[in-house]
Amino acid sequence: MGELRIGNRERELAMAALDEHLREGRLEPGEYAERSAIASTARFRSELDGLFTDLPAPHPAYPRSVPDVGSVPVGGPPPASPPPPAAPAARDDLPELVAPIGARLGRHAGLLSALAPAIALVLFLVTGLRFPQIFLLVPVAIGVLAYLGHRHGG
Repeated sequence: MGELRIGNRERELAMAALDEHLREGRLEPGEYAERSAIASTARFRSELDGLFTDLPAPHPAYPRSVPDVGSVPVGGPPPASPPPPAAPAARDDLPELVAPIGARLGRHAGLLSALAPAIALVLFLVTGLRFPQIFLLVPVAIGVLAYLGHRHGG
């Protein structure tokens, strides 16, 4: 009998380990992209194992293989449940370049809200007084900034 196929869980574990190696600087972004592409389409464990031959720990901690259906007696003990997944890393440890734009705007929502009427007046004057509706955008802009500030702890 040939090698058993893997599933999404094994691919996800391999991707998580590759993510860690990228964060630690062991992989360049291009090499990470190549290995991630291979991991996302891998069919067998040996394909995933080949991605980590030149890397130190962490390696994927694959779940134990489930025995064949024919080898488990009917009414036998149920298989052990897998351990709970590790908690994701806090978003506070991300560098500013990786933080979403909403988080960056949310941090300065108060200042941007205070400047919104002045920006609208400047735009009104720059357009030659042709678009007085620009002032209708002031409450919309303040509402969006307030939402972003609230959502991202600003």
